[in-house]
Amino acid sequence: MTGENVDKGERQPGGRAPAPGELALLQSFINTKWDLADPRKDEIFTSPGRLEDWLRSRRLMEGPGGLADDDLDRALAVREGLRALAFVNNDHPLDEAAVDSMRRASHGAASEIRIEPDGPLFVPAGAGGIDAAFGALFAITARAMIDDSWKRLKACPGRYCGWVFYDASRNQSARWCSMKVCGDREKSRAYYRRRVAPA
Repeated sequence: MTGENVDKGERQPGGRAPAPGELALLQSFINTKWDLADPRKDEIFTSPGRLEDWLRSRRLMEGPGGLADDDLDRALAVREGLRALAFVNNDHPLDEAAVDSMRRASHGAASEIRIEPDGPLFVPAGAGGIDAAFGALFAITARAMIDDSWKRLKACPGRYCGWVFYDASRNQSARWCSMKVCGDREKSRAYYRRRVAPA
């Protein structure tokens, strides 16, 4: 399934290019916290039905449907656990509670390892439904961690942000999803703090 569900990438803040290849699908999943097509930029996964529509449109879920509220809760926990790992890629301490919640929520999801001449191949395993979707997303994550492209997927540290962007810079030094938005805001806050700090 993962070979067929490569996302072309969602619109990115600051005109950044989305992550390449299948990593764009993982990036899109983590960034479903915001709907950039909606002026209010609200959460995309507002109901089990919307979660299912998103997964099916990307071929992450096939077969019988009918996701429930607990499936939605699990998907949100998996998403925020992956975001916590992407924050680590941007030199932030690990949010162990978020990662622990992801572990609990992903119980039942599985990926198989197949040994190929050019290296291990991770493929989702299981009967289908939400666990197959998690297996596909974790397979992408595992491949990215092995080939080191995972380190380029970073969560923006801007206040009230957390957007996961792909750092395409040669030295992997990008910090903000958009320098013109989060970067400039942080610079302004730092300047203000210096101005009002007691001598």
